[in-house]
Amino acid sequence: MSAEQLVSGLVFHQLQPSGTLAQHAAQLHGIRMSDSAYAQRRALLPVELFDQIMSTALQPLAKRAEQPESFYEDYRLVGVDGTQWSVTNTPAILEQLSKAASRRLQAAFAKLRLVCAVELGTHAPVAAVAAAASEGEQTLARSLWRRIPEGSLVIADRLFGTACTLSEALRESEGRNVAFLVRVRDNIGASVERHLPDGSAIVQVAVREGHRISGQLRLRELRATGVGLNGEPFTLRLWTTLMDAKRYPAETLGHQYVQRWEHELYYRELKLDVRSAGVLASHTVESALQEIAALVLASAVVARLRVQCAQRLDVPVRRLSFFKLLLATRDLWNTFQLLGHLLTPTQQRHAWQQYLERVRYSALLPERRARSCPRVLRQPVSKWPRKTDQPSYTGEVQIKLVRV
Repeated sequence: MSAEQLVSGLVFHQLQPSGTLAQHAAQLHGIRMSDSAYAQRRALLPVELFDQIMSTALQPLAKRAEQPESFYEDYRLVGVDGTQWSVTNTPAILEQLSKAASRRLQAAFAKLRLVCAVELGTHAPVAAVAAAASEGEQTLARSLWRRIPEGSLVIADRLFGTACTLSEALRESEGRNVAFLVRVRDNIGASVERHLPDGSAIVQVAVREGHRISGQLRLRELRATGVGLNGEPFTLRLWTTLMDAKRYPAETLGHQYVQRWEHELYYRELKLDVRSAGVLASHTVESALQEIAALVLASAVVARLRVQCAQRLDVPVRRLSFFKLLLATRDLWNTFQLLGHLLTPTQQRHAWQQYLERVRYSALLPERRARSCPRVLRQPVSKWPRKTDQPSYTGEVQIKLVRV
């Protein structure tokens, strides 16, 4: 079985609404195989093979002329964040993983962690790494920095906003055109070297290894206050490696950081649309890591189709519903899977045109408008505390700079 067949089989399984992995693999390769036999064969494949496949298959998709929302000046916007996956409590998994601690002692399931770099605007994964949840996000990110595409502006939350993490990221990205914009906690010290006209400042930050200072980072810091769409105030403290205040104004950088929220939308699509179950189906750690890799590859396939459909329909990528496009893609995949060898090139082009029409009819979202009244959930029918309203907001986040 070639690597291409392996990727096709795994991605095909993740795009199916029902059925077992062995049945779909049998359909794909024309063989009869039970679930246990397929699982045993898949267990022989090293996880490193999936890492190599992802490093080759995960590529940025946006083009400056067609998806300008994915770029800022000369840089491609890339978000980096992590999430956790629950795995079944089989003996093989519990031998290698321990359940995570929670407010009520232990979690119900053991966890695996995924750290992913996503192209903002298209929701296309460009790099990913998974491991046990005991491995922290900063630890997993060490092998992720070198996979960031050239010419990227990496946007990350406060978990990555430390001098040590930034020092590692800059060291791995040395010699490449990769910039960083990260949020920082207020209790991290920095000495101001020079104030800039736009309200930001050049600061010196000590890099610590344990109790020893191992170096200094020279960064640009900016602070801002804002009001979200829900009316709640917030504060931002950001560090960036973009030192030119004239070319990269502080207020513009603050608005760019707000786009990091799209990474959370990608994880919602990955967990609720591509994989609708709350727990992974694999029974070993190795096969669970392979399943996560297949899910990321499946999301990359849908993201590529989403960009192509947006170009053909001449609409922004965000106007296409990920879930509705996924449903249409499943039907197209089934058609070519069953009849692909019988269809003529003319019939294949006709099937693609029908697919585009279905996407236009079902997946194309109208321009969002302000609601006359907020959406509200049903009132609770028991004494258990429950959220009773879910308002909807439109507009832009308001940001006001604060001089450092």
